[in-house]
Amino acid sequence: MIKPTDLNTLQSLPLMVEISKVYKGVLITDTLENYIGKEHVSLCQFLFFLNITDIAQYVENNFYTDKTWHFKFNVEAMIKLVVVKFFRQKSFKKTISTLTEEEAWLLGFQEKDNEIPIPTGSALHHFVKYRLGVEGIDKIMLMLGGKIAKLSNSNEAKLDSTPLEASRYSKNSKFNPHYECKMDKAHITMVGTYPVYMTYTDGLAGDSPELPSHIDALLKMDANIDEYRLYGAYDSFQNHADIWYKLNANPLISLGVDAVINDEGKLERIDHWANKMWKLGGSKYMNIVEKLELLYENGRQEQVGMYIRNKNLEDKTFPESKKLRQECERIHGHIKNTLKFDVRYIVDKSRELYVKFNCITYQLLLLINLANSIEPANTFENFI
Repeated sequence: MIKPTDLNTLQSLPLMVEISKVYKGVLITDTLENYIGKEHVSLCQFLFFLNITDIAQYVENNFYTDKTWHFKFNVEAMIKLVVVKFFRQKSFKKTISTLTEEEAWLLGFQEKDNEIPIPTGSALHHFVKYRLGVEGIDKIMLMLGGKIAKLSNSNEAKLDSTPLEASRYSKNSKFNPHYECKMDKAHITMVGTYPVYMTYTDGLAGDSPELPSHIDALLKMDANIDEYRLYGAYDSFQNHADIWYKLNANPLISLGVDAVINDEGKLERIDHWANKMWKLGGSKYMNIVEKLELLYENGRQEQVGMYIRNKNLEDKTFPESKKLRQECERIHGHIKNTLKFDVRYIVDKSRELYVKFNCITYQLLLLINLANSIEPANTFENFI
């Protein structure tokens, strides 16, 4: 299990620098500046400038045997090659057959006897499905999310779900009457406009039960969040309280037009319960933050949520739900235009795996731009 300290000690990604590397006996020095603004540049060329050695080392330490005789390709190169596969939306076999020797070198595969050995399509598939699996991809997603959160220069997080459309003939996906299609769901937390964490559920699953795992992920990333914006499906007293207490952030959860002030969340009732906990040091003369923390830690979490929700109801500047959803849907749409972010024609037991690998592919594309101060970071039209 990955620990918060593992994320806190990750290497910082370098800014745009020159990189020197030997290719067939010739020392080649290159910089990403040579490719900025150019059209139709191989994704492998951009990945050449992305340093994910810390992630590769974590994968090697935790998902490989410690037997020294066991052959393995360079792990960082394997991760980058899978990114190429998902970005180009090709099969594992086709990804290998269309990869040039120079691209393999750019990804980090090692030269041997004047050739650059690369894995077969089946070896690459084994790396994704059996070497990493969903557990390994979740770890990589957390590590990438931590990097993105630190580079984003944003203290605002958002959470919303998006449909993962399935074939109308799928026997494994459920029909969602709201979206009028068979589908699964991806629940995505973004910092600013950058996805940092995703969970996967069936198409009829509720959104609210996914929030605790997203809060835990943000804590592991040590993300500095001031506001956590969510639309109305996440509206509950418990969610308001958890975001405020665990993330030390303001829960901006969209409220319905029929939402009303809850009496148990009024200051008088907060004071009443703080006084009732006098044996624990409670008093109505404590400041409001101390009162709420006392109540949260002693079984009155929903009452804390009521108080925070009441404050949001009274706030005339509270953000509109429509604006939040539009921004989330814009980014979700961009992910779907960039990658195959659906579950059509994917075997049921591989769906979560492939959807999540598409998500970390998008994260790695973002990191190429974020790490090199390229703006806007969500633009990948030059990559092929």
